[in-house]
Amino acid sequence: MCDAIGGCERIAATPIPFTYSVIIHRTIFLYCLLLPFGLVYSIGLMAPIIATFFSYIFFALEKLRIELEDPFGLEPNDLPFTALRVGIEATLREALGGENITCPISNGCIQT
Repeated sequence: MCDAIGGCERIAATPIPFTYSVIIHRTIFLYCLLLPFGLVYSIGLMAPIIATFFSYIFFALEKLRIELEDPFGLEPNDLPFTALRVGIEATLREALGGENITCPISNGCIQT
């Protein structure tokens, strides 16, 4: 358990360096800026539409990277630690022969 907690702490304390983020953003921006010029001879007037589509995908992936950089928060996209804790607690209580507790996360714990 201590090894798992230590690993999670290392993940939380090691963000992606700012310079990598800047390089990734500028590379995506430059690629998306030049993509229509590379596509214009092969697909003609559809080049801006296709380039816009790919630009949306690349910038969405960049935003996803930002969301995934810190998985240990309380935002909706973060890991559901409360649900994990409730599941582990119920399993341990069952294995140890204790009381069975069902705990809806939104309503609080109810003993059964």
